[in-house]
Amino acid sequence: MAQIGTTIYVGGSFTGVGFGSPTFARANLVAIDATTGQLMPTFDPRASDDVNALLRSPDGTRLYAGGVFNNVRGCTTCDRLAMLDPVTGTANPAFGPQPNAAVLKLALAGNTLYAGGTFSTVDGRRRVRLAAVNATTGAVGAMALHANRAVRDLAVNPAGTTLYLAGSFTTLGAATRYNFASIALASRTVTAWNPNLHASGWGVALSPDGGTAYLTTADGNETVCGAAHESVIAMPSGTAGTPPVLWHNGGAPGCPFNSGDINAVEATASAVYIGGHLTNLCTVKNTSYTVRCPGALTVRSHVAALDPATGVPCPGTPGATGVRGVLTTEALAAGLAIGGDFAAAGGATHQGFALFPGTA
Repeated sequence: MAQIGTTIYVGGSFTGVGFGSPTFARANLVAIDATTGQLMPTFDPRASDDVNALLRSPDGTRLYAGGVFNNVRGCTTCDRLAMLDPVTGTANPAFGPQPNAAVLKLALAGNTLYAGGTFSTVDGRRRVRLAAVNATTGAVGAMALHANRAVRDLAVNPAGTTLYLAGSFTTLGAATRYNFASIALASRTVTAWNPNLHASGWGVALSPDGGTAYLTTADGNETVCGAAHESVIAMPSGTAGTPPVLWHNGGAPGCPFNSGDINAVEATASAVYIGGHLTNLCTVKNTSYTVRCPGALTVRSHVAALDPATGVPCPGTPGATGVRGVLTTEALAAGLAIGGDFAAAGGATHQGFALFPGTA
């Protein structure tokens, strides 16, 4: 999801959009009015397959899309990573990095576009699950830090100097890094920051000042309790070595506490938003992911807002339905946007996408 002006762009796996049931044919990528929710009819990119990631350029003149599509509106050089006109959805055929497998997430720092996913080459050059390309031309950059498994999420600090990664990897370049890592962009090297969480990484977000990293996980590398499974964890973002846990919430089924997978995270000054098929969350600040919640549990259905200082759920529980629940959360200018496999959110019919105006 992304927003440019008064238009919100939503990607995913769908063939149509409309209230109640699909009434307008739109494949995998659509633009809607941020105020009314109505379709923006001039935007029709016709992506041939799933769109997993969207990102706007800082000036709002370009929309980047990543996924598993083979073409966009007939542009066959635009497979899996494309630059689109945000008004018409037309892809720029000159921008064609062409990763050979799925792009799952995009991030920008200056004029460099970073892509994470499951690919092994970009424009025919070896770039394993992480790549940098020129944001204007699509030319492949020099960074060649390969991850041994999927890179699912990316975040750049406010200074534009450090890239944070979440995924299911255990090595990045020559460094051992379990599921989370960061890269110094100027030197293109893995930093000493090492959360060392042995649970598969799904999300990473930074506080507005960049000082805190919020990490979300699903199942673990080890089938033991206390490995940070199905959790959201706050840590300092710049500490060398393994940072201290500022707070933790969640846990794995079969352990003394449980939440369900936490797949998505977004951070603002007022709240840390998480999504997944989470249920139980702790109502007391907990600074360890190896011990049980020191207080009572409360239910949050698939989506929750947490206090950035304590990790305790904020009042109010809009909730969402579905099996996997909420798979992405984005703080947009129009409010908090969520996407996933739900049929309802906040007690109302919202299939696959919902916006909470002014929330973020």
